[in-house]
Amino acid sequence: MVSGHWQKLRRAALYTLGSLTAVLIAFLITAVFLLLVGRNPIEVYIGIYQGAFGDSFSFSETLVAATPIMLCGLGVAIAQWLGMMNVGVEGQLYLGAIGATYVALNCHFTHSWQLLPLMLVGAAICGGFWSFIPAILRVTIGVSEVITTLLMNYIALLLVEFLIHGPWEDPNNVSWPQTAAFPAIAELPHLFATRVHLGIVFGIGIALLFAFLLPTTKIGFISRVIGSNPDAAEYAHYKVKRYQVWAMIISGAVAALAGFSQVSAIEGRLRSGLSPGYGYTGFLACWLARHNPIAIVIVSILIGGLLSGADSLQLSAKLPFATVNILQGMIFFCLLATEQYINKLTSKSNIESNTESPKVLRSEA
Repeated sequence: MVSGHWQKLRRAALYTLGSLTAVLIAFLITAVFLLLVGRNPIEVYIGIYQGAFGDSFSFSETLVAATPIMLCGLGVAIAQWLGMMNVGVEGQLYLGAIGATYVALNCHFTHSWQLLPLMLVGAAICGGFWSFIPAILRVTIGVSEVITTLLMNYIALLLVEFLIHGPWEDPNNVSWPQTAAFPAIAELPHLFATRVHLGIVFGIGIALLFAFLLPTTKIGFISRVIGSNPDAAEYAHYKVKRYQVWAMIISGAVAALAGFSQVSAIEGRLRSGLSPGYGYTGFLACWLARHNPIAIVIVSILIGGLLSGADSLQLSAKLPFATVNILQGMIFFCLLATEQYINKLTSKSNIESNTESPKVLRSEA
């Protein structure tokens, strides 16, 4: 037993070291790129840091950017814990925005405490439904949820375009296509007189909830079993497909909260360009954090700092925002490479994966 725990700790340490190495290599490669275009990478990286964490305003903007990344990253992780790959959190974010917008524009209440919970529920239902479709296709006829969730991102984006150019278009707007402005009571509360809003509390609360549930409860144990060895879970008479469908539904609902918080606290209406790729960035945050809910919060703040620092970088160093996109792409590329290397290393070293025998499963269930 002690040996098994030691092997798990060693495996976790290897993957953590792999993530840190991937980030370091990505920064070094991007530094070479910056040198080739005649920029000092040290000055650029210092500029990003100052734009992200240099003062209280910069840090508050970092938290604003980190909030949707955090919620999308947690959505990816929830599906991944049960062996499902949700690449569609970007689309589920947009569906959450659609659900929240419908409630805001059609439910006429007089108090925020009446309208905001209903907007949240509307967003969660729409996001959960959007992830239910690929989940049911996967468990019934074996269609890959990777492909369906990815393709549904584009459908969601086009659905928003249809709504803001058609039935939901603000008749008084003559420039940028968008819906009418939300009533004042549809705005999520902001914190500490900044643009940081209650959405970040949702993200941290969800992360803490799952950090408690996964290691300490029966449902957490079942999730770990299904995620690590679905065949053993089937043998132990767990309803694997049912759990996986519900995991995808909850995953989509959590990602939809990012859309709800964006339209409610930041935009005040539904418009195109609501997300500059927060769903895809959340996917990156989840993989960098190795699907750990607490680590997702930390990584999301760091990536939010990159995005916030990129805005100031355009002014201070005259570099385009795409510079940070290049850095993010290199991080993801290096992460995949280091993960493959570690998988081969652990395989050669005969490090046991986190699986339990069917007999143990039945005794602990």
